[in-house]
Amino acid sequence: MIGKLTGLKDTLWAIGIGICIIAVIFGLIFAMAHGYSGSSEKPGVDLGAANIKDEGTAQQVPLAPGELNELKETKNAGQEYLASLTFICDSTMIGMRDYGMLSGGSANTQVWGSTAGTIPIDSLSSCVIKYPADGSEISAATAAMIAQPKLLVLCVGNDGLASASEEAFRAAYKGLIDSIRSASPDTKIIVCSLLPVAENYTGADGLTNVAVAQATTWLKQVCTEASVYYADISSALTLNGSLSSEYSSGDGHALNSAGCSKVLEYLSTHAVG
Repeated sequence: MIGKLTGLKDTLWAIGIGICIIAVIFGLIFAMAHGYSGSSEKPGVDLGAANIKDEGTAQQVPLAPGELNELKETKNAGQEYLASLTFICDSTMIGMRDYGMLSGGSANTQVWGSTAGTIPIDSLSSCVIKYPADGSEISAATAAMIAQPKLLVLCVGNDGLASASEEAFRAAYKGLIDSIRSASPDTKIIVCSLLPVAENYTGADGLTNVAVAQATTWLKQVCTEASVYYADISSALTLNGSLSSEYSSGDGHALNSAGCSKVLEYLSTHAVG
């Protein structure tokens, strides 16, 4: 009895396999005879939309030797970007340190300046700053060697400007840039434009906006030759060619806290990637 059931099962399996083979053969013959009458649609890539940038979101292009690499407007890079900046400031913007404008307040370590707050042109290339991490007085180059800042913003050039010659100014500024680069080769350097003085400024240093305008051309030449970024912060702080009273401290020369905030706003919207 068991043998008969086994034989019947094998017979049914054979019949089933045969039906499947016949069905496959029939399907192939039908497909070859009728073909495919539908349409073939390959997925495409819209390159046009990918290349359109919203206004103000463009990133800085790589530094171009022999050109003035002026910072272009970008989207606001925010607090994280500002926290990545280190500043060397003379008396015009030492308020970045003294007003506690950055993270950490008055105890922040991002702003390097001299104990007195001034950095005259004639000592710029070898200027000594109060290193905020430990309060020691060291050269800016030594500080750069220790800190290895990612982005270093130079806000110097106004102190002693009235009595500086073009040759002395350019040599001093280039000397500072070269010394920082030697000490910290991977640091990206941003040079801020010189600031004009208030309209009725009569300071003892004899600085005038005519002298600032002339020295600005020297500074741009230095930036071009040294292939560093140039930030035209003065464009955000001036009114009719003079430092706006809104951003000027009582002496008509240095920035107040509102002026320092305006500089930070400018830098965060002209960010270096």
